[in-house]
Amino acid sequence: MTVSRRSFLATVGAGSAGILALPLIEWRGYEALHAQGTASRRADRLLAAQPGMTRIDSNENPNGPGEHVFAAIRNHLGESNRYPVRSEDDLIKVIADKHGVKPENVILGCGSGELLRSAVHGFTAKDRGLLVPEPTFEAPANFATFLGVPVVGKKVDASLHADLDALIDAARDSRPGLVYLCNPNNPTATVHGHADVVSFIDRVNSRSPQSTILVDEAYHEYVDDTSYATVIPVAIANPRVVVTRTFSKVFGMAGLRVGYAIGQPETLAKMSPWLLGSNVSQLSLIAAAATVNDAKHIELEQKRNRETRALTVRFFREAGYKVPDVQANFMMVDIHRDVKAFKAECIKHKVAIGRQFTALPTHARVSIGTSAEMKKALAVFKTTLA
Repeated sequence: MTVSRRSFLATVGAGSAGILALPLIEWRGYEALHAQGTASRRADRLLAAQPGMTRIDSNENPNGPGEHVFAAIRNHLGESNRYPVRSEDDLIKVIADKHGVKPENVILGCGSGELLRSAVHGFTAKDRGLLVPEPTFEAPANFATFLGVPVVGKKVDASLHADLDALIDAARDSRPGLVYLCNPNNPTATVHGHADVVSFIDRVNSRSPQSTILVDEAYHEYVDDTSYATVIPVAIANPRVVVTRTFSKVFGMAGLRVGYAIGQPETLAKMSPWLLGSNVSQLSLIAAAATVNDAKHIELEQKRNRETRALTVRFFREAGYKVPDVQANFMMVDIHRDVKAFKAECIKHKVAIGRQFTALPTHARVSIGTSAEMKKALAVFKTTLA
């Protein structure tokens, strides 16, 4: 059962003194979460949103979702006054059909971010922490820290891949409630092949049977490595596995906020209570349903990204910088200097790159923009790095 505004208020009415004392409701608790990166990230995005800025900082699709999605939204503007009902079921069915699963194997989120939070809520506790590579997408660890859940991080290896062996050993020692594996990994853009991920899941299950493994496949469509494949079939077969996806990347809908998780119904039921009712807007549901099976659009975006990514990789390598195998719509490059200072200099030239990651302070994360945007950015990099 999801948490709606009405059910939340009813709960408060039944026992307001106790509920209002919870850390999640206290303003002090909000400030704690804000201090863990939300404020600085918003400041970064405000800088990136300045007029004339080339925005290659947030791994977004620079081309957007395509005219067919805008047309679908326009055709359904008249439904904006209604809460979504059938549209949720319609999108879930389209997603289920696409992946060959049942509707009960799918839940929706406001982007994948809401789903990651719900997983931290549903699978961790103060004695069952969160295990992550370092660096990786920080949202799960930030939220776990906010809840008082212990976080164990294991640094990526020399090739910037998640160190699966180190994570397995840590799972044996710490017995986490949730293991988070972003594949391809954000921010390093490296990927593990299907056989390695399946083996990783099996070994974590063996060493820590109570741990749930969440595989975040946000950048799935950008992968060219032929050893890679989704682990959605594993999630359908294994109650200790969940896969999340998003419409924010190849589908170009970051601003519309739609994501989904796939797993066994009993597994998803541990996440669902922490999701808001009507968590995806009516028009976002319509837009997602219009694009999820648009193979032509996906192929075009893959081609654009592949070509512009190759141009960017070539620039850095010819300039003498090491670039790992890149399998996403961004890359991470060791520029041998403090990234904060480099980022600030790029901003002066109207180019916004990614934030600094603590585990790799000299590595710059550069998202892939349009061909024109990248040519402008590379000219700035050439001058700034020189």
